[in-house]
Formats: sequence, C-alpha cells, structure tokens
Amino acid sequence: MSAKVGDKALSGKWEDIGAHVFEITEDMTMTFEGRSCNIEDGEGKLVKALGTEDGQVTREVLAGYRCYVMRARIKLEKK
Repeated sequence: MSAKVGDKALSGKWEDIGAHVFEITEDMTMTFEGRSCNIEDGEGKLVKALGTEDGQVTREVLAGYRCYVMRARIKLEKK
C-alpha cells in the first residue's frame, strides 16, 4: 500500500508537495520552503501567507488550522 500525499511530512520528514491541504489536528511546528503556503485558523481566517520570498520558514501551527500548500517542501513535527 502506498503512502498518501502528506504522510511523510506529518511524520516529521521533508516531503515535496505539488498541492495539498493539511488539516492540523494537534499543535505542531511546521518548516516550509517553496511557492505558497496559506495558513488559516479554525474559523477560516488567514493567519499567514508564506511564499518563495520568505525562504525557509519555521512556524507554529495549532490544532484546527489548515495549511494550503502548493509546490513546496514541508515537514511538520509534533511539539
């Protein structure tokens, strides 16, 4: 059985993502580098938009957040 998109990133390892929405279920530390990552809170309000101009960025993402990732390298680590 093959792994789903995002499984590697959610296990704390770098994963190259074409396009994926991460539904954050617990507080995590996200490291992102790539084209686009829009982070929304549980109410759908934009928390932060990250892009290529930001370089490699580490951010805290909370349970209930959604991370819309496009053409990027990302990893998420449990706190």
